[in-house]
Amino acid sequence: MRSTRILALLLMLAVLTAVLPMASSAADELPLRRSELIVSLWNEAGSPEPTLTENPFSDVEEGAAYYPAVLWAAETGLTDGTGGGKFSPDGEADRAQLVAFLWKRAGKPDAAGEELPYSDVAQNAWYAPAVRWALSAGLLDAAETAFSPKAAVYASELQAMLTCLAGTDAFLAQLSGSYIELFPEMRLDKYMPLWSEVLLPYCSSAEELSAYYQMFTVRFMGELSGEAAVEAYAGDPENALFNCFFPGDVAVFTMEGNTISGADAQGRELFRHSYHFVEDMPVTYFGMELPAAMHVYESDDAAEDAFRYFAFSDDTPAETYHLEFRCGGSRENLTNYTEGEYAYWLASAIPADYDDRLMSDCITLFVTENLGETEETDAFRAIAGEAGTTYANLFSVILDERYDALWHDACAAVVGTQQAEGIVQMLKSSISADVYGEAAVEAYTASGGYAFDCWFINGAEKFTFRPDGSAAVTLTDGSVQTYHYESLGTAVMGAEETILYQGMEIPMATEGELYRSTEDAGEFTYLFFLPDTMATTYHLEFRYGSDLNAVLSYRKGPYAYWLAAGIDADADEQTIKQVIRLFCLENMDYSQRMEGTLEQIADFIGTWDADMSDFGEAYADVSLYFTIDETGRGMTYMNGVNTSEFDVYAYESEAGKGIYVAFAFSSGEAEGADYTLEQDAQGRTVLTLYAADGTIRYVKRGD
Repeated sequence: MRSTRILALLLMLAVLTAVLPMASSAADELPLRRSELIVSLWNEAGSPEPTLTENPFSDVEEGAAYYPAVLWAAETGLTDGTGGGKFSPDGEADRAQLVAFLWKRAGKPDAAGEELPYSDVAQNAWYAPAVRWALSAGLLDAAETAFSPKAAVYASELQAMLTCLAGTDAFLAQLSGSYIELFPEMRLDKYMPLWSEVLLPYCSSAEELSAYYQMFTVRFMGELSGEAAVEAYAGDPENALFNCFFPGDVAVFTMEGNTISGADAQGRELFRHSYHFVEDMPVTYFGMELPAAMHVYESDDAAEDAFRYFAFSDDTPAETYHLEFRCGGSRENLTNYTEGEYAYWLASAIPADYDDRLMSDCITLFVTENLGETEETDAFRAIAGEAGTTYANLFSVILDERYDALWHDACAAVVGTQQAEGIVQMLKSSISADVYGEAAVEAYTASGGYAFDCWFINGAEKFTFRPDGSAAVTLTDGSVQTYHYESLGTAVMGAEETILYQGMEIPMATEGELYRSTEDAGEFTYLFFLPDTMATTYHLEFRYGSDLNAVLSYRKGPYAYWLAAGIDADADEQTIKQVIRLFCLENMDYSQRMEGTLEQIADFIGTWDADMSDFGEAYADVSLYFTIDETGRGMTYMNGVNTSEFDVYAYESEAGKGIYVAFAFSSGEAEGADYTLEQDAQGRTVLTLYAADGTIRYVKRGD
């Protein structure tokens, strides 16, 4: 089994991501006419009724289907026609016109500093400002050498650009809620024990812990910003303090869709504007342009105040439990951290309705992002737990016939009931071979196949790993040998080796943690732990031996085709179910759907709305639902925006109960959950998914 991060598809509230759809071939489309382009933009805007009563164009007939769209475009400034009082509705739209329309639609944002990489766009061309903006907004590819301004426009190209723009607007929409200043909340007395707990693994003394605490809090609570800070820190920039408070008298910022407002401590509203996305601007730090960028938004009414522009970092409460942004009346130096009127200032916020758990996650992430992972990532400590853990042979447990139904159900969901037993036997045999080492090399060279021996070898029956770096090996004769180990750091097993799997050549290189015994330990001298742990994959994978080079070789030497797999000797049945299911779902082929599996999802076809009540007030205004069509294709939507796409599989093991599987296209990984389907008191169909990391209910729409 390979190590994997369980994605909890459909169970997690994912960050919205804008994805450009795959465009159909232009050869299958007809070029858009100018009238069709305007109608598309009008429809995308919600088909508003125009207020303009006088038709400005002599070639646009009042009874034409595109008449209201053209009037709307004229009154909103999207178009003033092609000259001579004409609109040319039947003329072909070209790329220059397309970006010009979109630029005007965005409010004609200024992108004067944007370089034009295209050989066919003059710097003073009428559409050059629009091209500059389209580049900054990510609508055009700067790697191309030509823009082709006269080239025809197709519906797929228009839709791709609109989707891209919708994605950037969606970033602001996903921040819905009210925010207060982060650091004053972080420094509340009640969180001091939490800071101590998180920082303690990095510290060797109380003084060091105090110093870290000051670095993480006081450093971001400076009083100066802008030119005053630049002048004050000019001689000692390394000790500069950042001001991360809200500007002016604002105590609370509230995001509502594309509207941002601010209120003071007494609740009096100080401003309220609607905003549109302008561009992504790079972050500049001491003259260096960092890989990070900030998402810049401009007020729709171009208000000449301190809140005309907002620039947001990628931090969102869904990812980092807090929000970072800047606002100001000018875009100049808005994303420059160390120059200009915004220097050394970055507002940091936390949802106003945060709870202690969210603050705990925020502080923990804040520390680990800046100091790295603690020694808790040490393999011994990770697999040993607080008091030590004993591991038994994994496959002697999960191959027990009493778990056959678990194997069958997991496979039947994906391949159907007819093929399930064959797939189960194939999976079991692939990890329970009775040969390894030189004998396996010889056997598999001759046959062309392979299987892995995943049992403990060299007389070992159980391993007990302790957090002090020692391991006790219980041998098959009942004796126990204990050794102490020192870390040799990270190593790679199977470097430059490949193996053929389902017709594909798979690289075998796997990174892990290597240890060596401090005394003579014979065949237990070296221990190599792969990334799998009970916390991530419900089992443990490792190798041990006396020859370091052989231990790090998959397919040659005395340990070839062998990889020890262990499970907590005290594992409960739920853990055993999870490890069997994960093994099955990771190792099945999802490239094509097996015959008969569509019949198994008949009860799931439709639209399902998530019950968000269990997620607290922070998600009271969040809409989460997914759809499943007759082909097994699933789509998840948050607040109306598509966030993921997947294939659905299911198997009913008993009436109204079974296993539900979603294979995500973006990650190429599958997630499984137990499910129940039942009718509630209102007669609605309720789908409940019970996954390893949580439970969520969905109600079928229309019931």
